[in-house]
Amino acid sequence: MFRVVDPDGHPVAGARVSVWRADHPPTYNVRSGTTDAQGTGHHLLKPGWYAAEVQARGFVTAFRTDIRLAPESKPALDVSLTRSASLSGRVVDVEGKPVPDVRLRFASSNVAAPFVEATSDAQGQFHFEGAAAGEGLLYVDKWEWSPQRLKMLTPQPELTVVMGRLSSLLVRVVDPEGHLLPMARSYVTPLDGRLGVAYEFKRTPDGLLHQQLPAQRYSVTGHYNPAPGCWWGRSVDVDVLPGQQAEVTVSFEGVATTSPWTGRAVTPDGQPLAGLSLFATSNPSPAGMRTGGFCETTTGPDGRFEWMQALAWPYTLKIRTRDSREQVGEAEQAPSDMKDGPVVFHSPGALVGRVLGPDGKPLTRFDVDWTSNANPEGHFFRRLDASRAYSLIASAPNLAPTRVRVEGRAHEVRTVPDITLDAGHSVVGRVFQEDGRTPVPEAGVELVDPADVDIRRSPSPYELPADMAGRFKFDHVPRRRQYLRVNDKRAGTLLYELGTREDRVDLTLKPDGALVGFVTDGARVPLAGVKVRVRCEAGLDARTETDEAGHYVLRVPADRECFVHVSEEDLRDAPWPRPPPLVFAPQAVSLSPRERERRDFVPRSTGASLRVGFPEPRERLEPFLVPGDARMPKNFAELMALQRSAFSNDPPAFSWRSNDPDLPGYQFLQKNFAFSHLPRKRYTLFVVEPQDTAFAVLRVPVDLTHEETKSLPLRFPLESGGTMLVD
Repeated sequence: MFRVVDPDGHPVAGARVSVWRADHPPTYNVRSGTTDAQGTGHHLLKPGWYAAEVQARGFVTAFRTDIRLAPESKPALDVSLTRSASLSGRVVDVEGKPVPDVRLRFASSNVAAPFVEATSDAQGQFHFEGAAAGEGLLYVDKWEWSPQRLKMLTPQPELTVVMGRLSSLLVRVVDPEGHLLPMARSYVTPLDGRLGVAYEFKRTPDGLLHQQLPAQRYSVTGHYNPAPGCWWGRSVDVDVLPGQQAEVTVSFEGVATTSPWTGRAVTPDGQPLAGLSLFATSNPSPAGMRTGGFCETTTGPDGRFEWMQALAWPYTLKIRTRDSREQVGEAEQAPSDMKDGPVVFHSPGALVGRVLGPDGKPLTRFDVDWTSNANPEGHFFRRLDASRAYSLIASAPNLAPTRVRVEGRAHEVRTVPDITLDAGHSVVGRVFQEDGRTPVPEAGVELVDPADVDIRRSPSPYELPADMAGRFKFDHVPRRRQYLRVNDKRAGTLLYELGTREDRVDLTLKPDGALVGFVTDGARVPLAGVKVRVRCEAGLDARTETDEAGHYVLRVPADRECFVHVSEEDLRDAPWPRPPPLVFAPQAVSLSPRERERRDFVPRSTGASLRVGFPEPRERLEPFLVPGDARMPKNFAELMALQRSAFSNDPPAFSWRSNDPDLPGYQFLQKNFAFSHLPRKRYTLFVVEPQDTAFAVLRVPVDLTHEETKSLPLRFPLESGGTMLVD
């Protein structure tokens, strides 16, 4: 039952009340109805989580995004609407003529109020329905006109919006002697990130004319080529007004330069770095200059290089192979330092070597750590990021892959003994159900290296489907210990250790167990669309999703140590503003084949909270919280075992509307993580960050008391003395 009233408590007749499941988009299976003369109405709904939108002429649209209906309850929704503010006016051009078909959107500073939209008519008139009173932003745009963003205060009964056509900008570039450079390159960057720039440009005798620009403030960068192999750049800011041509001059007058910059590129032991590509990039310019430089050349037989015109401040120099793919060394120098003397380049650290075929001859095409190489002598160059052990994976077409564990050193090029690949052997087999006779058609079979059993590579490079009779064949299997893994949702699972001389196998799957039950919010309200996952040893995982009744059936790999995780994280279509996400505790489970167990899940609702913050967002940064005093894992298997049992961080709760034109960046990257409603006890926080085929792991003990909120500002694992785990 619902009842809609105005701010004075009087019923609002004819209000439209739309209701939909909160785990679905608001356009899916919407129930709509209108209020009667008493402001009341009703919808017949199944138990579950719902959202509602209430619209009435003369009022601000109201949302309710956390309506929870329990079985056999008599829920009532009372909504008090806020009267809308007057917002109307006219759109005209700079000459006062009406501009039709302009799209206008008003975003109230009250984040609970929806965006409202209007379009100007043939006379340029517009009128908003349902605008909230107070501060807000008005977005105005039309094709081939300059868009605008206006701060304003409602009510605004007669607003005049003046629009201008797209603009142009003439950029002149002047050399150090004050001479115009009509052929100089320039580019513009909008300083208002909201407005995209898809402009045209043409060259004129006076410079480069950038056309079709939206009016706003731009950063303009001009380029100057003072001598072969060197370029300068300088930036200035300029305001571009609607429908006008702006002009700006980028001048290199007064920029300090040096006489010819010469030197010899050498290794730390004095050996010349000959015939390599050398790049020099200027360090940040003195305050306020916004000037930079770049030079490139190829070193001579004795490592010598020369540039005729360079900026006077220090440069960072990098020397690379001729194809510019791999960095050989790095140095820093100002052009005025050590004229014609040696410049010592320190290697970033690398592993070099050769990959050979079964006949001992170099392979010309091969991969090292999934990077393709084409070299007539079989040489590879594998750059390093730190001093540590590396596990190189070498592979080539029609040959078996191999792994070589080597020690790498920062700022040192180390030679790896020749890596020889062979053809390996073929393994054929069939996948059967538990009776050992009934084949499992199209079962996915993975060939897994022991080091990868607990790591999920996506996609697996060595996975193939069996045929309709359950038959499969792997060619070029390494003659060392390997595993065959099957995780079939119909027939069960298996991790089979493959012998080095085993060429034919029959794989008999072990049937799964089943976990069944309901996920509710703790008050018997079913939660639909929630992910229920099981994470097991040996990389055997499974997942399912709750139905409209909150019911789930989850297959559990039999006779394995597993943990069940429940999460709302994937409910991307949940309504906005979204209530805080529900969080669940992981639960251990171990089932026998065909065993069926009932288990219901409710969210954690009380306890302490932990907030973990990092200096900036990063991809694939993953914190997790292990109950008790857990030691640092020694290998991947121990790390994955800890993670399977751990509390995951809360799903992110975004605080902005998805259709906001000023949507902030990094919306899918986090630097702040939360763990809510934790029982009072001692925990160990682990932070994992992938690092070039390894994992950097940080361990932090944490003590939490009842209802406490603790904040931990942290640095990234490698910056905080974290441990590196290498496969």
